Amino acid sequence: MKTESILWLLPVVFMIHDFEEIVMMKPWAARNAGGLQRRFPRLASRLVPAIGRLSTGGFAVAVAEEFLLLSALTLLAVDYNLLALWTGLLLAFFVHLLVHVGQFLVFRRYVPVIFTSLPAAVYCVVAARELTARGLVDWGTAVLWGIGCLALVGLNLFLALQLGARFDSWASRWQASSGD
Repeated sequence: MKTESILWLLPVVFMIHDFEEIVMMKPWAARNAGGLQRRFPRLASRLVPAIGRLSTGGFAVAVAEEFLLLSALTLLAVDYNLLALWTGLLLAFFVHLLVHVGQFLVFRRYVPVIFTSLPAAVYCVVAARELTARGLVDWGTAVLWGIGCLALVGLNLFLALQLGARFDSWASRWQASSGD
């Protein structure tokens, strides 16, 4: 497989992973809000309202923004041969997947994204191994990019959720005005 194909698979794998989250988050949250409140009151006090206030459409808008950012950074990495940056993105995504696996292990039942987290993690390991075997990765620089990308992901998640909430607000106004 060409190196460019390996790189471009990251946004594809991200989106497949997030489709599960888009489709399942609202019904899962509605079904498990009480259990989350009982088992993890501090975490649930922040998580449940954040999930509950976004519609599926609003959540999809947040994911779309993340996908566009990841795709733009992948394009930058491919066009300018910034493989350390791309590997940093891959590492940040892999850590994100490990968090989901941890959520599954702690919650001890289905959480949205667990079905796609394991295959996505395999892709991350195979992609990293393949680029390393080709001598294309400086792991010291890639780890630094990975730390930066994790910070970017955290900041961007907040911004993406804000964008999703704004979409919901707009959609509510638009729906109300179409009833005239």
